[in-house]
Parts: sequence; C-alpha cells; structure tokens
Amino acid sequence: MAARRALRLFTSNAGPVTGGDGLSHPGAGERPDIQPARPPGGPSLAGRRVLVVDDEPMILEILVEHCASLGLTVYEAPDGEPALREIERHPEIEVLVTDVRMPGLDGPALAERALVLRPSLKVIFVTGYATHYSTAWPTLRKPFELDALDLALRQALLPPGQGG
Repeated sequence: MAARRALRLFTSNAGPVTGGDGLSHPGAGERPDIQPARPPGGPSLAGRRVLVVDDEPMILEILVEHCASLGLTVYEAPDGEPALREIERHPEIEVLVTDVRMPGLDGPALAERALVLRPSLKVIFVTGYATHYSTAWPTLRKPFELDALDLALRQALLPPGQGG
C-alpha cells in the first residue's frame, strides 16, 4: 500500500514537534514502522469524530488512515472551502486537523471560520513551515511522528488526565 510506504518516509526523519503546550516532542526516526495504538489501559478514541484537511494527497491519506486506525470516525477535505462544507454538514465533528498552508482558504483562516460555526471545535495544525506557531492550538511540524498526532488528538478529545 502506497500510504504505508509513504508513512515510513513521513516519520523516518522526524524532528522536534512543538505543541501549543510549548513542549518539544522529539521524533524517533529509528523505528518509523511503529504504528501508534491505544496506550495500554488508556482510553479509546473509538467513535470520536475528526476532520482532516491537507492539500497534499499522500499526506492526507496518511493522516486519514492513521486517525481511522485509532478508531476515530474520519472526514476529509483537500483544502479549506470543502472542509467548511464538511463542518456545516457534520455538526458531530469534534476536532479539526488542518495543514497551515493551502491554496485558497489556508489553515488559520479555516480554523477561524470553523470556530465561528462551531465554538467547541478543537484544532490541531500541521505544517512544514517553521514560521507558523499558534498559542491557542497544538502545532505539529512536518515531518512528525504519528505518535505526536495521537497525543494531540487525545489531549483534544479526552477529559483532562486521560489525554496522555
């Protein structure tokens, strides 16, 4: 499967990942084939709903596949405008995982408009650009380990103390 091969590339050279919490999470690099799963004894994300937005088809596929492997119900969009339509159509979406730089409506503008529609929506930014940083929402720097996305999703979706 192309996404699995690309996943190895996506995580194999992972560097530091910075979250909205100001912490740096080092990339592993040595074990790119590890698939994050529910931590032993940790709460499941099954049934929770996420919208993943990225204009790079391979990255979108990897992120969607990973979120689905965590048990999340996944909606996807290739950029901001279709993502807004998904948010309007599916009020059950709880978290938005979005690329920062996209043609048309970029990630920060998408988040701003989405939060007007759904103030309780959580946001996780992913970006390959070192210049973007959000003080309100976690920002994962590409390439990042999928474990970092797992942690960010748990922190966004689970009650305090259960998010990892």
